[in-house]
Formats: sequence, structure tokens, C-alpha cells
Amino acid sequence: MRAKRIFAIALLISLLLHVVLLTGVRFTLPADDEPATVIEARILPLPVPPPQPVATRPVPKPVHRPKPHPKPRLHSTPPPAVLAVPAMPAEQSQPVEPGIAQAPAVPDDTSQPAEAAPAVDTPTLNTLPGKLEIQYKVVKGADGFGIGRASYIWVTEGGHYTLTSITEGTGIFSLFLPGRLVQISQGRITRFGLAPDDFWIQRGHATPDKSTAAHFDYEHHVVTITKNNQAFSVPMPDNAQDVLSVVFQLAVRSPFPDEMLLHVTTGKSLKPYHAKVIGEETLSTALGDLKTLHLSRPAEEDEDAMDVWLAEDYNFVPVKIRVDHSRYGIIEQLITGMKNN
Repeated sequence: MRAKRIFAIALLISLLLHVVLLTGVRFTLPADDEPATVIEARILPLPVPPPQPVATRPVPKPVHRPKPHPKPRLHSTPPPAVLAVPAMPAEQSQPVEPGIAQAPAVPDDTSQPAEAAPAVDTPTLNTLPGKLEIQYKVVKGADGFGIGRASYIWVTEGGHYTLTSITEGTGIFSLFLPGRLVQISQGRITRFGLAPDDFWIQRGHATPDKSTAAHFDYEHHVVTITKNNQAFSVPMPDNAQDVLSVVFQLAVRSPFPDEMLLHVTTGKSLKPYHAKVIGEETLSTALGDLKTLHLSRPAEEDEDAMDVWLAEDYNFVPVKIRVDHSRYGIIEQLITGMKNN
């Protein structure tokens, strides 16, 4: 029976194959007529989040703080009382000459009569040549032993002056006093005489310990002295001079009453000088017999005594200067020549 079934199946398959070959029936696999779907992948940047509002703080209003008042300048000694001068408009301001206190401005009020300002006693000045050079011999002691020579050079221009002094040893004294002593004073000529602005002194070699300078500040009424690269200020009263200009201040102010008060710096400090009139004397000099006015400054406050003889017929220029040094004794400068250009 099994063999019969197998034979029947084989016969059936054979018949089907013959039918297919004879009839041309074709069998095809089912096709997908729908178009293929294409999937594309793109990398895009993430969307930027919208900006969040930032909380702003209110700007504080500036606070105006009052400026601190400047501290007063310290002085080694209390400054002298100075008459305060009110500020004037720029177009009306005038330079203040040393030794003069200007009267305060009068308010613009026509309802009250203005008081007349007190008159200022202006001295009569001697007029020196525009350029003058004076030569001296320097002697020591009562016997007049020569130890050096000196010269003063005076130059004026446009209301300003420059005064230069050069002193040097001669002979054997040049070995003990090498180099030169140079002093320079520069300033203005006012209706009250000389008003120095700057003073320099150089002793021998140009080193800080041999040099001294002084600056006169008339606005703040101080003299600033510089020595050994150190500076300090001292109060400046009226009629302040340096040790070089003081002799020519006496010359342009002569003759004057019995005494004149000056304040002089030697490059160390500022000290009072009381110039006293001794009287008229006739001196025998290299220029002949000269009629002179003898002035004296006695020793005071550890300063040396000084005497000056001014030639009355030569605009009171100094023809003899004597200094009584506490250390070196008496040193004199005697005129040997003079020329003006």
C-alpha cells in the first residue's frame, strides 16, 4: 500500500509538470509596486535658547565729598604775621614786590565813601651802570698781607640783575685754599631795591658738600635752602637778601637814616642784619682818595661782624669790605680797579 501511494504521488507530480510545459503557465514572485521610501538623516545644531532677561542693578549716584583742607606747612620757627592780600581778577592782578603789603580791594559800593590808602614811603635808589666790574685784592690782618684776589661782576637788563663774585687764593695760600669761591645772585630790581630770586655758592670743587643754593619764594614768604642734597624752608620776612646781594642792596639804598634792618642768608639760615651808619670817611685807594660812607654790621647771632665803605662819587659802590671772622681773623677786600661797559 505504501508503494502504491508513492507511485500515485509521483504520477501526480509528473502530470502537473506536463501540464505546465504544455500550457505555458508561469509563476512569478509577488512584486512590491509601491515606490521605495528613502530615509535621510541630517545632523542639525540644537536650537539656541531664547535669551533670558538679566536683572540689572541701579547705578548709584556719585557722592560728592568735600575736599580735605591742606595741612599747614610746618616751620622750624613760627612764621611772621603776613597781611593777607585778597585775590584779584586775572586781568587786574599785578606782581607783588617784596617788602610791600598791598591794601585790600575796596568793595564796589558807591553808597559809602572809600577811605584813602596810606601812602607808602618809597626810598630813592641809586642807579648803577648796566655792567660794572670791580677788582679787589684780599688781605689778612692789620698789616694787610696779601692772600688772594676777588672780583664783582654786576649786570642789569630789563629790571633784572645778575651779580657774580669770584674769590681765589694767590701765592702760597693757593695751596691751602685750592679752587675758587664762586657766588651768584639773580633777581629783580624793585622800587625798594634788590629782590633776589636765587642764590648759589660753590666752594672749591663742585661736589654736593661744597655747594649751597637758596630760592626766595615771595608768594609763600619762605626761603628754601638746599645743601648736601637736603632742602628745608625758613620764613622770609621783608627785605630779605643773600650774603652777596646785601652789599649792593646797601649801595642802591644809600644814603639812608641811622640804621637799616635786613634779613640775610649765608646758605645756612636767614638771620637779621642791622646795618648802622658810622659816618663819612676819606680812604686812600688805588683809585685815589675817595669820599666814602662807612656802614657797620656788628656781630650777632653767631654771625661775623662786617664793615663796608661805599664810594659816594661812584654811585656808592663798595670800595672796601672788612669781615671779622671768628675763625680766620680780619679779612679785607680793597679795590684795585673798576670798569663799566
